[in-house]
Amino acid sequence: FHPNFGLRSPCCKMALLLRRLPQPRRELEVADAAVGSFKAAVGDVLATTAASASTGLRGPPLYGKRQNWQPRSLAEFGDGGAFPEIHTAQYPLDMGKTNTAQQKVVALQVDADGRVAWDAVIKDKNKLQTWSRPEDSREKWSKLEELERPTLELDVLNTERTQKALELALNGKMQAGVPKKADQKEPEFIRYTPKQDAPGYNENCRERVIKLVERQVDPFMPPKFKHKKVPRGPPSPPPPVHHSPARKLTAQDQKDWKIPPCISNWKNAKGYTIPLDKRLSADGRQLQDVAVNDKFAALSEDLYLSERKAREEIKIRNDMVRQRKVREEEIREQQLRDLAAQARQQRAELA
Repeated sequence: FHPNFGLRSPCCKMALLLRRLPQPRRELEVADAAVGSFKAAVGDVLATTAASASTGLRGPPLYGKRQNWQPRSLAEFGDGGAFPEIHTAQYPLDMGKTNTAQQKVVALQVDADGRVAWDAVIKDKNKLQTWSRPEDSREKWSKLEELERPTLELDVLNTERTQKALELALNGKMQAGVPKKADQKEPEFIRYTPKQDAPGYNENCRERVIKLVERQVDPFMPPKFKHKKVPRGPPSPPPPVHHSPARKLTAQDQKDWKIPPCISNWKNAKGYTIPLDKRLSADGRQLQDVAVNDKFAALSEDLYLSERKAREEIKIRNDMVRQRKVREEEIREQQLRDLAAQARQQRAELA
């Protein structure tokens, strides 16, 4: 047995290591379910309580004792979130709280006499004109000329002006509802003297008077004349375009610039007689090159090969069927010959 055997064991080594380590400055923090926040260990309960009392911090009350209680400060949240059972606006750690608060303080205002304007609170909210001073209830001082009653002439003038304005408004509304009618012209009278040489001249009636009356037009009659739009006049001359010096046109240039007229296969309003070759040339058929795809030839060749192969297969199958029938016929004839030979042999034995 060695005297230092116990010191060499792992347990003793751990004990020596723990003795040499310095003491911890803080204790382990554990959660306290009663308070709802993190709290120091049991050893530091008194120190934490004293510190809380000195700083004025306090947590929420225990469960079951929160009736009619609302968190007012950040300390009452206990380093936690909002309480869902309390139906009020809560801002734990000032989360969701706007920094710009509404200004409810009205600046102090003074009038011209140096008195405080106490009605600034009302005028700040309402943009309308307000009367809140005793001076506003006093009667207004006016000149004698302003307080005089209007004369009879001015009264009549105002009455007529008002009456005309009302009649104008009423007539405008009444005329808007009345159906419009066509303006009828008054009849015209024309006096003329016929010639003596004119046939049917009557000496007793040397002057005659003709009455012209506008004939009433049926609104449902279709129009008798077709109104055509007058073609527009020539527009303003276009700006000059500078070209290269003019050169003499050759016969080939004139031929190239000759544009054939447009020929339609559906309409011929002018009734022109158009040759068939011109119609065919205008149709554009000659401009297209007819090209047959190579796949048509390949398809025809494949069909021909498949048909020949099918014919060969059918021929082979027919030959096989014919050969089989020949063999069956030969076997049948051989059987008949054997039966005939046996019959002859049996007849010879009986005889």
